Amino acid sequence: MRAQSAVMASLLCLVAILLAGCATFGEPESVGPGSPRIARLRFEPETVRPGEATLMSFYFEVGTADLAECVVVEQGVRQFQLYTSLQPITHSLREYSGVVAGTVEVPMRWSSEGIRSLEVHAVSKAGKTSNRLRATLTVR
Repeated sequence: MRAQSAVMASLLCLVAILLAGCATFGEPESVGPGSPRIARLRFEPETVRPGEATLMSFYFEVGTADLAECVVVEQGVRQFQLYTSLQPITHSLREYSGVVAGTVEVPMRWSSEGIRSLEVHAVSKAGKTSNRLRATLTVR
């Protein structure tokens, strides 16, 4: 009976940790006037080997035509441990400056295996932040 109680306590603890990790993403923010809007976040292919490239793409609209960068925040499970990256990954989008709407394509690579839950948002030159989108990428 004591072993069952210990197993149940560990399972409850594991569920609480996983739920706490999921809560760090939060709900998508509402977009204010002049802020970029993004949609249709995709990774092609969705499963890659370590070191292989995947193409991250998303559609954007920004009335001020001043898209500056996109920010990728990574969370995932690696070797059965939940982790959150400490530093967001930032990509310059200078080549989209002057464009009101279009599709951003950024090649990305990961060197280690794991299931990554990625959150992406865009930032204008004025510092206005877009809505946030999430997608999953598997590196194995």
